[in-house]
Amino acid sequence: MTDTFNTSEPPARKVPTLRVAVLMMPGQVPLDLVGPLQVLQCASRLGMEMDICYLGPSTAMPWLGPLTLGGISPLPDTLPRQSLLLIPGQYRNRLDSQAQQACIGWLKSNAIHADTLMTVCSGTLLLADAGLLDGRRCTTHHTLLDQLRERAPKAHVQGDCIFTEDGRYLTSAGISTGIDTMLHWLTRVGGHALGLAVAREMVLYLRRSGQEPQLGAWLEGRNHVDARIHRVQDAICEAPAHPWRAETLATQAAMSERHFRRQFKQLTGMPVGDYIAGLRLQRAKTLMMETTWSLARIAEETGFGDERQLRRRWAQEEKRPPSVWRRARQDTAPVDQGSASTI
Repeated sequence: MTDTFNTSEPPARKVPTLRVAVLMMPGQVPLDLVGPLQVLQCASRLGMEMDICYLGPSTAMPWLGPLTLGGISPLPDTLPRQSLLLIPGQYRNRLDSQAQQACIGWLKSNAIHADTLMTVCSGTLLLADAGLLDGRRCTTHHTLLDQLRERAPKAHVQGDCIFTEDGRYLTSAGISTGIDTMLHWLTRVGGHALGLAVAREMVLYLRRSGQEPQLGAWLEGRNHVDARIHRVQDAICEAPAHPWRAETLATQAAMSERHFRRQFKQLTGMPVGDYIAGLRLQRAKTLMMETTWSLARIAEETGFGDERQLRRRWAQEEKRPPSVWRRARQDTAPVDQGSASTI
């Protein structure tokens, strides 16, 4: 780990000092704050000039158990011009109604002074309550989507993605997706080389584009408590391209093949073959966004065997053919010319 900008990519383009304001509110979800800030901290260590200030309705607030966060500046009557205003989410059972109303009123007057507004998780609800999402595409945590639709009936609420970008509004699904959203913004303002270097330093395997579903194939079929089936799912997830056979998986689960097939379908809601194919298709989509590989090579790498089998599975889930789907996403995610695992 070094403190200098060191990457084989072209150097980051020179940009003015990034001014970031963070809205600090009681009941804050820790990772909603720390995840995005870690992205910025890495960028700072790699040479990006940054000025971060913390604003809130009180100068200190409880955070994690006995820990208290201080150093919070009072909400200014007029927010100085900011590159980004970050609004982390709050646990819904720990809201302070007085603080909520103070921040909603403040946002109505001051949101205009930020070049970009970024929300994490339930932070999107604050923008909704401030009346700032009319006509905008937006998202939030999947458990809060109905609340968002009620509070912002004129917004275009999306539940099938991890973050959305509409003009100067970036809204995310929450928790870990705040990292993806901040990395997306940092890449946009600081260049692809900087985003790549930050992703590498943070050991992020992939920089997600925002188009992935919140509850993607990797989490699908996991809402059960059978350790044997979870063990099998773990093995498949680790190597979806492996030529898995039901009898092999049944042995791993210590079941007869017939009982394994029945149990797997009952607990996950799908046959084991469909589960494997779903993971392979999700991996194929990732490779389509992150590489310039041909569809034939992607089919081989993901376990479909040939392009025909991949296209057959694709047609079961997507209306647009792979080439059209891929072109539509190339504008939202930088494409790596070599390997899919450079980040």
